[in-house]
Amino acid sequence: MSKTHHLTLAEFIRVYVTTQGDDGYGDRPATRAKRLAEAIYGQPQVVDALREHPASGAAEVVTVKSLRKEMKALEEAGDMFGTYRINDPQEESLQTSISRERQSQDDQQPEDYERILGGMQFGQMYEQVHTRAPLLFRRYGQQLDACVVYDNFDYREGVKHQLISNHAEMRSVTTGKVFRGVDISPGGLRKSMLHREVPLTIEDLLYSPGAALYDETAAEIDTYFIAEAIRTAYPKSVKSIFAKSDNPFPAMPTVELLELRKTDSKTLGPILFNEGTLEGSYGVVESIYKHQFQLDNTEFDNRLFLAFGDQKTSSLIRSIQAEQVDASAAYDRKDWLIGVAALFHLRMNFLWLMQKTHYGNMEQQDPSTLYHNINFWGRKNIPSDRAAFQVLEELVLHSFDARIVGLLYTRLEQRGIDTSEQEEVGNAIQKMHAKGFMEVVRDIRKSAFEPQAWRPSKEKYANNTVDEEFLSHARYLQQMIVYKTLKYGIKNGDIGLIDRVIGVCCFYFEGTGQSNYAFEMLYLKRLISTKACDQELRRAILSNSLVNPHGRQDTWQEVDRSLEYLNLELKRELWARRTSTFGLDALFKTTSLTAEYTVCLRKAIEKADTMAILPLEDRDETNEWGLPSDIESE
Repeated sequence: MSKTHHLTLAEFIRVYVTTQGDDGYGDRPATRAKRLAEAIYGQPQVVDALREHPASGAAEVVTVKSLRKEMKALEEAGDMFGTYRINDPQEESLQTSISRERQSQDDQQPEDYERILGGMQFGQMYEQVHTRAPLLFRRYGQQLDACVVYDNFDYREGVKHQLISNHAEMRSVTTGKVFRGVDISPGGLRKSMLHREVPLTIEDLLYSPGAALYDETAAEIDTYFIAEAIRTAYPKSVKSIFAKSDNPFPAMPTVELLELRKTDSKTLGPILFNEGTLEGSYGVVESIYKHQFQLDNTEFDNRLFLAFGDQKTSSLIRSIQAEQVDASAAYDRKDWLIGVAALFHLRMNFLWLMQKTHYGNMEQQDPSTLYHNINFWGRKNIPSDRAAFQVLEELVLHSFDARIVGLLYTRLEQRGIDTSEQEEVGNAIQKMHAKGFMEVVRDIRKSAFEPQAWRPSKEKYANNTVDEEFLSHARYLQQMIVYKTLKYGIKNGDIGLIDRVIGVCCFYFEGTGQSNYAFEMLYLKRLISTKACDQELRRAILSNSLVNPHGRQDTWQEVDRSLEYLNLELKRELWARRTSTFGLDALFKTTSLTAEYTVCLRKAIEKADTMAILPLEDRDETNEWGLPSDIESE
């Protein structure tokens, strides 16, 4: 190819999608980016069309993306597009369009490129997904290590025609995922691994690690979070003292880490039943295991299946089993199903517990309350009851760090340091050195985190010398340690830390009157900490409560959280595609199957729209897109 000849956009698509840059055009990423920019900037019609797109930025920046990478991503998306090829029946019309553009580049119009994009066969891709997705999740469901998570999905079906009898209605349906479980033997989980007659005793709670006993692991956990809170407030000072010391920064203890893995899951088809009711739960179980997985009745004779959801999901499964205990068929008894309250809903309810216990009110104006923290920081949109997860979590975590820093300031003021000056506090921390810093951390832990801080002595109560404000701060800190341990254990895949938290949650939920979750935690504690379950079943329950969509050590997440992300994307799809004649009911039946794949495609296109190709003289040849490395890494 002559170096003076520039590819048109149509030629670029043909070269880098069909031949991937062979035949002397160059297949290096930097070369491909250069060719693409030349193709765009050499054709004013393309530049003008792209600038008119709503996603375009400033007038001098054009947003595009390499079609080669887009098509590769599509073909790799769950093997759903394996039958798609760019050189299928429409290749002839595509080549005709390219030839026409070569003959008359001056007459090119944006419609030419619309015709090219039409040749990508997105409609055919959609049909492939709609046809093959049920086959795929059926295959997953028939595996011996298959696990399921499902939850309710609510939407409002509006009125299509203004008639007296027509009213908007709320729809309560169910979405779910099936995924390949881990820590499950090749023969699957068996009923013989579950011993329903084994009870949970008070000793199981009192003597469980992390519950009533303050052990060495608890001290290490407290030390880590205290030091981490100070490091968050003064990162440079803390980093400098440990950089010069042989003593390492406190580390979070590891109890029972999961092996690194990447979770493989598939979205279930539409489940048109309300899993929040007993009758609907019967329909959900029937839809998943009999209709979608198409399991034989013999599969339910000896096997156990794990189903994750919220507290109500687990409770309703037990209610079904209680109703069907005398049924003759194994499938009808439902004793093959173990409902497990998943961890994201546990986190959410624990945050509401913290809000209920420590919120306070306008009349008190107590600095130890969350109400005071909200007004001091000027936080908005945080109601007094059941606030949104993201804003409430941010509030309680910041409040934890603020209390730790307050305890640090108290000790610095005792040494004559002016804590109103940030620079002076930072200098004081640096002068402590590592040993002095750890002594301060240890002093904070003993004063606010050990059991005596929660319950002062009877003498102090008798003498009326109890510092009520400090007592409230200390109890807040000790409760938040439970939440932070749960959050850390989930993110890092440490099911041993999660196990420690469950026992404490039994006491906290019962003590704050949240009886439903108190009972659910007792049920879960019985499964994972007594002989009610064999060791393999116990580990399978904990291991499969977490999924890892990215396969990295710190990207673990709760299995029900992954479903919440799907529900969010599904809701976006419904609201974006609904029309006055094509309602949400029909959309749900189709998008519940295709959302997982169309979302990947939409994100790829959105990323393409925001990926700006800079002028040639400003591009970095080592960067695939010609962008500064700091932009791409964000």
